[in-house]
Amino acid sequence: MKTLSLFIILGFSAFMLPMCKPSHAYDKYIKELDSLKIVVEQTIDNFNTIDSALCYEAYSKQYTYTIFITANLKDTVSKSSAEAMQTFFATGKPINNYLAMRPVWLAEARTRVKQLSTLSTDLKNGTIETAEAVEFINEEKKQSEKIIEELKVNTSLLRKQLEQYAKNLPVIEGMIKELNGGQLPEWIKPEIKLL
Repeated sequence: MKTLSLFIILGFSAFMLPMCKPSHAYDKYIKELDSLKIVVEQTIDNFNTIDSALCYEAYSKQYTYTIFITANLKDTVSKSSAEAMQTFFATGKPINNYLAMRPVWLAEARTRVKQLSTLSTDLKNGTIETAEAVEFINEEKKQSEKIIEELKVNTSLLRKQLEQYAKNLPVIEGMIKELNGGQLPEWIKPEIKLL
């Protein structure tokens, strides 16, 4: 009887062991998710190197100066001044759109970090159904790669716009001072909304 009891206990333990201990079938996916989470975090860090307060200041100047020049410039200007104006005016929309979308992109990226971490933990603990696991993994990878690309592209685009803004700012301020008795107008604080 003791032998039978021992076999029953061992059999039950052997049967329950796979249920209690998560499978290592997802180790590869867990490593991928953990690596992808690190990449998303690094992309967020890079995205945050652009100071949004300085961007808002640049956009305020660009917005104010564009309105002032449009309202007050009546004469023709040199080709180089016209090109500087055109380039300077064109920086407004991308800077504004960056400022409008920045919180959305950051929220999405932070959600991805949380989702990747949760999914990785669920896989490690074996708390996710096998049939659903691959679908969840693929969806999280797809969404994470999308936000990584979005942040990278928009960080690069904004840096280029800010370079163009800074390059042409002295020319624009010089034109405004000529039109306004040596004074620059007070900045307007524009509303930020997607254009």
